[in-house]
Amino acid sequence: MEVTYRIACALTCALALAITPTVHADADDTAPQAATVATVHVAPATLAPMQQYLTAYGTLAYSADALHAISVPYQARVEKVDVVAGQAVRKGDAIIALQPTAASALELQRADNDAQFARSQLTRTRELFDQHMATNTDLAAAEQAAHNAIAAQASARARFGNTGERSLHADHDGVVADISARAGDVIATDTVFAHIGDSAGLHLELGVEPSAIAQVRIGATVRFHLLQDGAAQFTASVERVGSQIDAQTRLIPVIAKPVDAARLTPGSAVSAQIETGSGKPVLGVPRTAVLWQGDKAYVFVVKSGKAVRLWVDAGEDDGERVEIRSGLAANESVVVLGNYELEDGMAVKAQ
Repeated sequence: MEVTYRIACALTCALALAITPTVHADADDTAPQAATVATVHVAPATLAPMQQYLTAYGTLAYSADALHAISVPYQARVEKVDVVAGQAVRKGDAIIALQPTAASALELQRADNDAQFARSQLTRTRELFDQHMATNTDLAAAEQAAHNAIAAQASARARFGNTGERSLHADHDGVVADISARAGDVIATDTVFAHIGDSAGLHLELGVEPSAIAQVRIGATVRFHLLQDGAAQFTASVERVGSQIDAQTRLIPVIAKPVDAARLTPGSAVSAQIETGSGKPVLGVPRTAVLWQGDKAYVFVVKSGKAVRLWVDAGEDDGERVEIRSGLAANESVVVLGNYELEDGMAVKAQ
């Protein structure tokens, strides 16, 4: 009897399990899911000039009025050169040591002799005049000859100083732009053998293709760097624009004034970007805001927490901003980061 009872209970439990609905782990799949919200960065559409640039190459050089010539007013032999080209010098620094040649020493001696003779002749003529043995004309001629000889002697002594070694010094701060003298050379009278450049007169000498010169205007900003690895960027302003093609480079020269010339090395080759364009403000957005579908441009704006696609007419691209000719209003915020993952109507959170 007991065994029959146990069998009946087991059958009842088995039947209950068979008719009980099975609960699966994914029973919650039918529950509504939370909408995906994309986080994006936005920026306003603004009115500003398009920044377009024209590439040019050139060198850093001194303007003609910034170079101070060094010469010697008599024939001299170079004893020692104290500087090299490109060296910075301060006012009073020794540049070169000179020794007058034999011809220069003879010139000074001749000037001394002529002055001494003219003085003695004047003294003798005055004595004769007092004895009524010389005329007023004779006295006047002797006085004139003495004045001329003394003046020539003074000039020679001012130029030569003395017949010993003479050292020339820099008369202002600057950089030795060039020096052609070497120890043992003989320098002719008044021959320029070196130049000291004033850093304030350093400028950019650039060459621009004739077809592009119309884009360059006086006062335009120039960004440039030396042609070497890791070179810093500098700025300059266009001062002069040439109108004639250079016979050697076949380019038109453009002269620009660096903002910080003291940090630059004369003679360096540079690569420059000359700012061009009309300067007229246009509506534009950051370059990253504009997306393309074929040849059609569009942007995303955020409205009521959702991404809205706007088709726009895109114009000039200066590498940083894109001109928007139509389809967008000024100060309207466009998505600049995260827009590649957006779809029209997607929920977004703007930052």
